[in-house]
Amino acid sequence: MKKTYLAACTAALLALGTGWAQASPVDNPDDPAYVVKTVQADNTKARSEAPKQAELAQAASKVTLPTQMVDRHAIPEAQSLYRYLAVLPETGRVLYGHQNDAHHKMFRIQSGTESDTKDMTGSLSGIVGVDALSLTGDELHPREAAKVPGDTLMDKLTNLSVKAVDEGAILTLSMHMPNFAVVAKKPKVNGHYDFQGYTAGTTTGDVVKRILPGGDLAPVFTDYLDMVADYALRLQAKNIPVIFRPLHEHNGSWFWWGGKNTNDENFTALWQFTVKYLRDTKGVHNFIYAYSPNGPFDSGASYLDRYPGDRYVDILGVDSYQDNRDDAYFSKLQQTLDVMHEVAKQNHKVVALTEVGVRDGGGLALQHNADKDWFTHVMQLCLKNKVPYFLTWANFEKEAHNFFEPYMTSDTKGHEMVDNFVRFYNEPASTFADGTGDYRHIFSK
Repeated sequence: MKKTYLAACTAALLALGTGWAQASPVDNPDDPAYVVKTVQADNTKARSEAPKQAELAQAASKVTLPTQMVDRHAIPEAQSLYRYLAVLPETGRVLYGHQNDAHHKMFRIQSGTESDTKDMTGSLSGIVGVDALSLTGDELHPREAAKVPGDTLMDKLTNLSVKAVDEGAILTLSMHMPNFAVVAKKPKVNGHYDFQGYTAGTTTGDVVKRILPGGDLAPVFTDYLDMVADYALRLQAKNIPVIFRPLHEHNGSWFWWGGKNTNDENFTALWQFTVKYLRDTKGVHNFIYAYSPNGPFDSGASYLDRYPGDRYVDILGVDSYQDNRDDAYFSKLQQTLDVMHEVAKQNHKVVALTEVGVRDGGGLALQHNADKDWFTHVMQLCLKNKVPYFLTWANFEKEAHNFFEPYMTSDTKGHEMVDNFVRFYNEPASTFADGTGDYRHIFSK
């Protein structure tokens, strides 16, 4: 995601300074912008439509399943999830994903459930995204963790992740990593580097080269990966697989690991080292590795720019946003999927929309959204192209122009697209946490 969490916060503060935010609907649940919700979620139907083992087994006979994962020693639950993702499109289903769905909300922050999705539908999203920023105090806050002795950020993220999985969600982890040259200048905390602070967009310092083995920043990077591994291993101990999406949008220059901020050789070495360190050195065997450059694409060569190799990628993803009511968005996305499927066909990889969303001024609009059935339209595109999931970005607290999903403002009223979203939930093809089925074990028995 190009628009950073820090940038969003800055924009919100600037808005407050101009007085605009004081008149915004984000401060008033009774603002005329909000509508009465009239469509009800059918949770019983969603649960009954969860795919069963026999249906998935029959679907598996129609596809060529991936022959080898990145991790030859992946836990059975990770192997099962990978096959589930490969087969699910044959059943006519699409998983809906939402970043930070289990711990960030646009509205009703102190009421309702822990999730805007659940407030609307009664269920978490089918894919729940989390980011390593929640382990550094930038998306989970130290003051909250300190309320309970021993309840660290690691504990907090692990607990909310386990709870989401218990409700049926599939986890995906991304990393908006800090600039490690900046980190190295800060005092250590309890013997570890201090990774707090959003500096992923600080592109100076030739960081990629310097964090590779032998570089002066290599110990800083491995300390960071140790933190990520700690989280992964806590979930692994509970037999929970994770779709891991490192070094995303590497073809753009807005992050220090991408574009003109490094070269092909160093980026590829960084990806491969990251996989080998987590898998072989730290013993993380619950990761499914997803590659996610920024789209759109019109050729396999452009999509595979700096591709780290088939032995280091399980899922071929793409991040692609609809900006400024771009009418060509869906045709460009279709073209991108054509390219990705051609690449995937050669090695039987899974294709996914790892980040999509409307970014009209920064995210969904509070009012007058051009396509109120946008979620249904993306699902239909996924069905047509046999894509198992799409993930939208997070809803951050009361920040106009930085939310990517509708939300409720009370038990009865919400964003103008709330009825459209609940109708999307009620579609037989849409799959949320309450309709995933036993994805961890269905192919591991």
